[in-house]
Amino acid sequence: METAPLYLAAFVLWALCLWQAIGFGRLGRLCKKQAREPLRTDVPPVSVVLTCHDHEAQLRQNLPMLLGQDYPTDFEIIVVDMHSTDGTKDLLEEFEYAYPHLHHTHCPATARDISLHRLALTLGMRAAAYEWVVFSEADCAIGGTQWLLHLMQPCTDDRDAVLGLMRYDDRRGWAARRRQFFHLWQQMMWLPYAQHMAPYRADEACLCYRRSHFLAHQGFAASANLEAGAATLLVNRHVASGRCGVSVRPEAQVRQELPPARRWRQDRLYYMETRRHMTQGLPYRLRYAIALAAQLLWPVTASALLALTWPNPYVAVPVGVMWLALIVLRQTMFLQSTRALNLRPFHWCLPLLLHLPLLWDTAAWLRWRVSDKKDYRKRFV
Repeated sequence: METAPLYLAAFVLWALCLWQAIGFGRLGRLCKKQAREPLRTDVPPVSVVLTCHDHEAQLRQNLPMLLGQDYPTDFEIIVVDMHSTDGTKDLLEEFEYAYPHLHHTHCPATARDISLHRLALTLGMRAAAYEWVVFSEADCAIGGTQWLLHLMQPCTDDRDAVLGLMRYDDRRGWAARRRQFFHLWQQMMWLPYAQHMAPYRADEACLCYRRSHFLAHQGFAASANLEAGAATLLVNRHVASGRCGVSVRPEAQVRQELPPARRWRQDRLYYMETRRHMTQGLPYRLRYAIALAAQLLWPVTASALLALTWPNPYVAVPVGVMWLALIVLRQTMFLQSTRALNLRPFHWCLPLLLHLPLLWDTAAWLRWRVSDKKDYRKRFV
């Protein structure tokens, strides 16, 4: 049997896996680079918009740190209540007496033409007093009193948006580690891509956006009745290449509660629907698909090559060395990024976790294909 094509395929797939493994370290290198840069004090004034729904306990825990930010210029916090039924309103009124830079509003119950979350973000944006607005959520915790200062470092005149890094809380257990890995793995791809190419996705828990840019493009007008994907479509459709920055310093991160498994799977379905409405991102999707395909096909091709040539040591030894080099490089680059970002490393479970995204994406895509697309849109009464 002719094995020359198999040799070539094995080498090409190994090179693609090597390229992806090197990419695991990009986020860590970007973090170290930003950490070495001196902090600017000429940052612009900013409005922070939090959306909440029955988050009284989280607001009581997280608001004091957010309101006590050590920020060199003016800032305000705007909380938009999405029909909470607990004591959120009373809590916000209590805090407003002590903090004059805290304001709150609520979504009208009669709103019909826009999804509730997009309405909340729009109300917060229109209520903002400053040009730069930070979107976050009530269940997000920050690491210190200089979180806002670190997050706003890339917000300059040549930017329209800045993406932040969101991490899940450090809960232990196999199920929790899978969700933590998947979110970090995706951010390792889309954050460096936004920095050097164009914005593809964004996290609604940590996004800086220009108010004038939001209003000039009529905000969420193009996707008003979609239930999810607000931040992603905002940057994907309206922020041009070179106009998006990234803030990944450890002090600029937000930490969010780990979502239950059911909601995590539902978010995957919502993302599949969101992709239909993106206007840019074909190069990113191509890179993503190549990375997933290479990870799946390289072990298969290498195993087939070993089986066909066994026990030839001139094939077995180079293939074994290539396999070992790939494993070591993946572990090293991933560890470099997790250490730079102050995250728990994955160590022994990384080789297994790296092969799960293809399964998760395929399962989500199949479920999305057979689902009713009306489920992803606001239901009007």
